[in-house]
Amino acid sequence: MMRLIYLITLIFFAISARLVSQDPVASAMRTTVWPASATASATALDPGISWSVFSKQYYCVSNWNATGLSFNYQSGLGRSALLIYRDGIPGFSWYHLYLSHYRQFKKISAMLHLRFSFVDLKDRPMVFRFGGNVNTAWSIAQTLMLQVNIYDFPGWIFPGTAIARGDPVMQFMLFHEPGRLIGLAGGFRIRPSAFGPVTGGIRVNLNDQIALTGLFDVLAFGVTIGMSWRIKGFQFKGWLGHNNGLGVTPMVVVSGNREAGTEPPG
Repeated sequence: MMRLIYLITLIFFAISARLVSQDPVASAMRTTVWPASATASATALDPGISWSVFSKQYYCVSNWNATGLSFNYQSGLGRSALLIYRDGIPGFSWYHLYLSHYRQFKKISAMLHLRFSFVDLKDRPMVFRFGGNVNTAWSIAQTLMLQVNIYDFPGWIFPGTAIARGDPVMQFMLFHEPGRLIGLAGGFRIRPSAFGPVTGGIRVNLNDQIALTGLFDVLAFGVTIGMSWRIKGFQFKGWLGHNNGLGVTPMVVVSGNREAGTEPPG
């Protein structure tokens, strides 16, 4: 049944827009990031090259760490990205290569995110794994945006195949911006064997450069506080989260581009 829901969702968005990277770092880390502007419809992208470096620490999972970098090329037709990162602990590491492409068509945007991974386990040969994500956004109205993220889509289709086995998740998030300074969000996640968490969120734009966000999970409990600060051609994003089973998980992303950005913080 869950695979049927997945296939219907994927077919719908494949017909609606060419699946071609939204935020590659957020997708790779499965981090909920507020849209740069939930009120904006799809527009042509300014050409340019951008980069990001990021790190996330899982303090309650044997000091598990994930660190990497990404490069993006943006044109009027879309945005392509290459992302590499390593996560794990000494003696057990995952090495990931992500290739993604993002495209906008009228009020719908979509990203196809492919993952090629090698698992390095001490005293054992490396193992290859394949995965990927499909992320979409639909500007329903001037102040309303729906995001549907399908993480690890090969795992939905081939759950019994070792090379594609992973942690399939669907996330549905609705973002509403009743004013320029305040934004509200709500949504939930679905796994093949479980429902949740249910998430609520709020964003406060202090000015055109600084924004604060709060995300609150139930079933199971979790809370994440984030900040985004844009200055000249750079953007700094930081989150401090606490979730059942994962404990405290701080994450930092530093991004830069060829020229100063003009969009509000996200």
